[in-house]
Amino acid sequence: MAGIKSNSGVAQSVASAIATSLGSINQRGTILTDNQTTVAGNTSAQQAITQLTSFNTSLVQAVAQASNNIRSVASEFEGLDQKIAQTVQQLPR
Repeated sequence: MAGIKSNSGVAQSVASAIATSLGSINQRGTILTDNQTTVAGNTSAQQAITQLTSFNTSLVQAVAQASNNIRSVASEFEGLDQKIAQTVQQLPR
C-alpha cells in the first residue's frame, strides 16, 4: 500500500514566483501630472492617471493576497496529509 505523500514545495514555489512578479508590476516610475497646461483633455488625462495608479495598487494587493493564500492552503494541506498518514498507519492491517 502506497503511503500518503505531500509536497507543499510546488505551491510554495508558485507562490514565490507570483510574489516576485509583483515587483515588476509595482516598479513603475514616478508618474507626474501636468497641472499647468490648459490643453483640451489634460484634466481627463490626470484623472485617468490617478485611476490607473489606484487600480495598479489594488491589483498588486490582490495578487499578493492570493500568493499568501496559496502558501497558507498548501501548508494546511500538508498538515492534514500528515495527520491522515498517521491515522492510516495506526489502522489494523
